[in-house]
Amino acid sequence: MNKIPSISLRGKNVPKSAIRKLIPFAKDAEKRGIKVHKLNIGQPDVETPQEFWDAVKTFKEKVLAYSPSEGRPEFIDAMIKYYAGHNINFKSDEIITIVGGIEGVLLTLFAVANPGDEIITPEPYYSNYVGITAMTDLKFVPITTTAEKGYHLPSAAEIESKITDKTRAILIASPGNPTGCVYTKEEMEMVAGIAIKHGIFVISDEVYREFAYNGEPVTSIMHIKGVEQHAILIDSMSKRYSACGARLGCIISHNKDFIDSVRAYATVRLSAPTLDQIGIAACINTPQSYFDKVKEDYKNRRDIVVDTMNGIKDVICPVPGGAFYAMVKIKGVDTEEFAKWLLTDFSFESETVLVAPGAGFYATPGLGRDEIRIAYIMNTAVMKRSMTVLAKAIEQYRKTH
Repeated sequence: MNKIPSISLRGKNVPKSAIRKLIPFAKDAEKRGIKVHKLNIGQPDVETPQEFWDAVKTFKEKVLAYSPSEGRPEFIDAMIKYYAGHNINFKSDEIITIVGGIEGVLLTLFAVANPGDEIITPEPYYSNYVGITAMTDLKFVPITTTAEKGYHLPSAAEIESKITDKTRAILIASPGNPTGCVYTKEEMEMVAGIAIKHGIFVISDEVYREFAYNGEPVTSIMHIKGVEQHAILIDSMSKRYSACGARLGCIISHNKDFIDSVRAYATVRLSAPTLDQIGIAACINTPQSYFDKVKEDYKNRRDIVVDTMNGIKDVICPVPGGAFYAMVKIKGVDTEEFAKWLLTDFSFESETVLVAPGAGFYATPGLGRDEIRIAYIMNTAVMKRSMTVLAKAIEQYRKTH
């Protein structure tokens, strides 16, 4: 008798992606001749800087060899220069190159926590955080934030109420995915103070730093005095240079024991891609005009989403302060069903919209069931059209359900 082997409990417990799970339904809709506006995933239509392509094209080494596990010197030097421009200073031995921001979260959790330990994070959060905590056998402890308060953090007392002897870190993102919320300096200082008081780490996911729309610079965890040995900064080049396929980022910390641990993990996986490091290192020469234009484009796209959604009765769309996502609360609508219905039963003039249901961005059961995430990653003409289609869909769904 052939007994089929069983996969691990870890393998069974890793959740499906909240962002990608509806793609099969979108493909079926397209086969039926329906145009699907894909606003479910953070893949911008912005062009990657020419500096990236020029550097890759002129790469002269005869062998495409492994890079050092912690990163090629030119990439590290470029990151040091970049962060110095944002008043963040560190040494070359305080940075580790990573294969995308999510690997940075994975290696960081491996380094700071043991199986069964707890990680606190505000919800809604980037949905892949849950998958990472499942892979590392950690317990995910949510702090609930709300649309009505713009998804800003609750009080220090509420956050501290979640801390136990198993808590190893607070994981935050600002500007945030999926909410676009940008934490104030006071909020960052509050989180830093909690970490210092309780002897835990702050893991700060700052991959959307370039995209803040309120005229105020983004406060990094590295800007807060006194938290140096607690602070871990995770960054990714995917969004900054619209180079999602490069899968490149970095981890920065002044805590030597932490960096040594992450370096050991990085050695096990050998190295990040060599050519991508060459290309991204050259992006340090991208002119400021590139970022100014991109940020203005995103702001215009954001305003289309916010104005259209808030013009619908019983719909709440807080104005995102950064990134390129918006959480939209559609009162009285089960958005798990609604997001699927958009692809299976609805079209307006042979068009529909693919969005991410909100529940996948929460750990607390039942939350997010009346929310969707919209990624405003298409040009303004497409965003205007897709919001028109979505508004028609909300109106029709409410009439028929």
